Amino acid sequence: MRDIALQCRAVTVFGKDGTIDENGFRAYLQRLIDQNIDVYLASGGSGEGHALTWDELKRVYQIGVAACRGKIEVNANAPEHQTARRVIEHASLAIEAGVDVVNIYQPASWHGYRPQGDELASYYETILREIRHPVALAPNPIIGVGPSPALVAKLCRRFPQIVAINLVGQPEIYFLELKALLTRNVRLFVDTRGLPNTLALGAAGVVSGNLNIMPNTYRAFATCYRDKDVTGMAELFGQMIRTNDFTQRWASPNSRMIKMFMTVFRLPGWEGGVREPCRLPPAAELEAFRSGLLTLGVPEFEELARQAAA
Repeated sequence: MRDIALQCRAVTVFGKDGTIDENGFRAYLQRLIDQNIDVYLASGGSGEGHALTWDELKRVYQIGVAACRGKIEVNANAPEHQTARRVIEHASLAIEAGVDVVNIYQPASWHGYRPQGDELASYYETILREIRHPVALAPNPIIGVGPSPALVAKLCRRFPQIVAINLVGQPEIYFLELKALLTRNVRLFVDTRGLPNTLALGAAGVVSGNLNIMPNTYRAFATCYRDKDVTGMAELFGQMIRTNDFTQRWASPNSRMIKMFMTVFRLPGWEGGVREPCRLPPAAELEAFRSGLLTLGVPEFEELARQAAA
């Protein structure tokens, strides 16, 4: 069976003083490089992109490209914005730093904004006429009203720089409708929910913030899929789903939960924590979080606990 791609919405690592911990960030990215997991940098959720200054965004892209180029695919997940102009500015910053692909969301639904008429199509067309670099579209329901499968397929026909569609949060029917409408090869990435069905239906791979906390588990799942090891896939998928269910309480935004994970297992860059308005919970809650993770039967977590205690 074919190989599948794994893509992680990587965290941004801070030092004790709150600035970007460049060495810690490189060490953190190496965990993903070691498992051949591609990265999206400075996401609005997992990567705290909205909490970064313009200069910090530029530096995150530069560090990520320098650390990952030639080893894994290194992409930019520009946080959602409300205007095409702002998306173009942000995408251009990432492109100048040398990223492989720029991810583009629908307009943010700030102040209850809901696109009317041809506003959504015009938004994408304005961006894609300007940005000729490889692009991934991400119609994510958490951001607001997004494009229909028909509109995404139409954009793919008009703009050859669209190389991927990231379907985090979308139901399987969206995947099926879009796949049926595409007239050329565009990689479709899905989140953990719906696996392994969406892989069997032709998804290119998985994109998720949870690869920050269990990269080895996701890589093992991909290997089992390639090797047609159904029993192994089932066991690993169970671990992934149990983890996702347990961590949801702290995962809005995902950066809080991931930084909690980094803290309890002392991963590279854990000391810098998360940026405001988010805060890490008190020590007792962190310990409950750690203990809960260790009841899920995930060998990767058990090994991290042994390493942290050493």
